[in-house]
Amino acid sequence: MEMHVTDAARVERLLSRISLLEQLLAINHIPVPPDSSDAQDAIHPHLAFPALDFSEKPREEPKALEIRSALEDFPHISKTITSMWGQDGFDQYLGKLIVDERGNRKGFSMDAMEELMLLGRLSRSKKSLFGMFKAARHLDTWADNPETARRAAG
Repeated sequence: MEMHVTDAARVERLLSRISLLEQLLAINHIPVPPDSSDAQDAIHPHLAFPALDFSEKPREEPKALEIRSALEDFPHISKTITSMWGQDGFDQYLGKLIVDERGNRKGFSMDAMEELMLLGRLSRSKKSLFGMFKAARHLDTWADNPETARRAAG
């Protein structure tokens, strides 16, 4: 019997806590979902849950970008730069394009000149980065020693 009294007392305390929480929620204007459909009329409109719209907005088609290099105005130079990239004579070729040795040329636009200078910096950076790894490989004195190779194979 005592067990039912204790359970009843616990249930009574929980109900009083719930009632207190509901009062606090109403005082602080925090919306509380209704228990039934007819309880919706008892809630003030500013306390009711707002209608949520989860529909996605229509997506726009991606727009094509028109990006053109200033060097594309010189197709023969663009083709030569593309074919020589990473080759030994590339820096010399760029140097001849940037500094006119003949003296009878009009010269490039500022945009084309900036692209040539950027290509030169990229080429030098690439060489210094990859050259650093190539030089580190040659620092191993035992790698090129024929005696070491013979002993490793045997």
